[in-house]
Amino acid sequence: MNDLTKELFEQMSKTNMGRKVQIPPPAVKGLEGTLLEHISGKSIKWSFPIKENYNNPFGITFGGYYGMFFDAAMGPFSGLTAKKPTTSLDMNITFLKPLSPEDKTVEIDVEVVSISKSYLILNAKAHSGRGVLVATCTSRMLILNR
Repeated sequence: MNDLTKELFEQMSKTNMGRKVQIPPPAVKGLEGTLLEHISGKSIKWSFPIKENYNNPFGITFGGYYGMFFDAAMGPFSGLTAKKPTTSLDMNITFLKPLSPEDKTVEIDVEVVSISKSYLILNAKAHSGRGVLVATCTSRMLILNR
């Protein structure tokens, strides 16, 4: 975990948004993500290693892991951006190319499209370690009033 990742998780721990939170969440910890960039209220970029145990029988990454990568990047970012707890209403992933361990990593770039009192709309792109666009994602997040 690099210093930027530690700093982000520390910031999230301090602003627990009135709830008991586990930072980083166990699922994110297991993905071994590295925060590359965070522009408050605008965007975030993460990198995740592609592991062989993510493979389907054909040697490519199961599609569900794409969802995990997107969710691991969008979830913490949505709470920091809204300054309140959020929950996903939907997540639409468009798969473009396969990932495999030969790609080494996947980078997830998330941007805020819109924020209102109740909703946060995020767009994201996933690029393989080779720089190839492999998937896109749009998510609507409900901002909880707690």
